[in-house]
Amino acid sequence: MKLLDTMVLVSAMNPANKYHKTGMSYLATLQSTEDTYVPTSTLTEFDLVMRNREYTESEIAETWAALTPFLGEKVAPTTPSAHLAATEMRVKGLTYFDSLIAALAKETKAVVITKNAEIAKHAETEWERTQKIS
Repeated sequence: MKLLDTMVLVSAMNPANKYHKTGMSYLATLQSTEDTYVPTSTLTEFDLVMRNREYTESEIAETWAALTPFLGEKVAPTTPSAHLAATEMRVKGLTYFDSLIAALAKETKAVVITKNAEIAKHAETEWERTQKIS
């Protein structure tokens, strides 16, 4: 199982991002038979990223409209037990959202798709710049 980090959504939805093609290729795996999901915490963080970057409500709506067809049913709930494990990770210095995806990955034995070195200290990660868009 694989879990997409917020950086996948950020890079996929921004054509100017240097990881755009890689982000799009990982986003496309949600429409394949691959066991890839987006945690609910990733969706919340992505929404907050847009708001912190001062996107208008119209721009946020457009972004979600473009993203929604990729997601389908491939959303993984962040469980109460993942929240509990995440509190221990935050004591060790991991940020709120990073701790949630790392804890969920550990709980589900998933690989996190990210370049985030802090998450990699707590969970298995992957990031392939040479992914092909199918």
